[in-house]
Amino acid sequence: MLARVALAGALLCAHLVTCGGPVAIAQVAQAAPTPMPTATASGAAGDPCTTLLSVVTRPTVTTSVCAVKNGGVVVETGYTNTVTAGSGGGVAASYPQALVRVGSFVRNLEFDVVPPSVARASSAGAIASGTMDAGFGAKYELGYTRNASYGVNVLATVPTGDTAFTAGGSTYAGNLNLTYTLSPVFALASTIGFESIAALANGTVVRSGAFVPSLVLTAGLPANSQLFAEAVYFSRAGVGLPSRPLYDGGFQKQLSSRFQVDVEAGFAPAPVNGQRQHSVGFGLAYGKL
Repeated sequence: MLARVALAGALLCAHLVTCGGPVAIAQVAQAAPTPMPTATASGAAGDPCTTLLSVVTRPTVTTSVCAVKNGGVVVETGYTNTVTAGSGGGVAASYPQALVRVGSFVRNLEFDVVPPSVARASSAGAIASGTMDAGFGAKYELGYTRNASYGVNVLATVPTGDTAFTAGGSTYAGNLNLTYTLSPVFALASTIGFESIAALANGTVVRSGAFVPSLVLTAGLPANSQLFAEAVYFSRAGVGLPSRPLYDGGFQKQLSSRFQVDVEAGFAPAPVNGQRQHSVGFGLAYGKL
């Protein structure tokens, strides 16, 4: 989910993007818990990407550094409900926001597939539903030190969605992903993203570039869980639209070595075309690492 994809997100993911059509829908991006490097007995850094909590890349815009290893597979799904306030506003839902991540034969390289999600939006008494664009990408985990880890990922979407919910043209994103452990409890993660986004205007595909930096703070809790708070800046909220900040936060819990759940809420306070947005969502991930 580009533009709420950092597939993310992180997403697939996975950030706020407005799709064109008779009823506009804002899709909230999906991205990543923060992996924390662990120290070995000798004091050297251990691989920070050994748990599901560190690998799953939803539900933030910030994309996790960790790639799925050779022989592993991770499937992420979620539901988001977005309310747009202001003239022409309404309510939109998207699901299952699936992201399928498969480890390749090259260590620390994964391949990603984003199947089409279903969208349903209502505005001024009109209701529209249909599928959104599909995507694909790859992630590479470059390396790690005692306190930091870093990697890159790329994502592209193709205009396979229905008229009301497609970008109208292919979109592309490239991200640099970073994490830094502040203490045994707190860690920072950031994604520095560059995107080429598309939109339909009078039957013609128009394009624009966007710069999308993000920063997320995580706080580890007992029982394999954590809280997160995130700030994201979109240099363009969409083709022909101004910039927009996004703030979100939530809770993630690893239920077992193979299952993880999350709940989250976000809001975009700056008006774009006189509209403001807020959203709530939840998700489930399955992984065989």
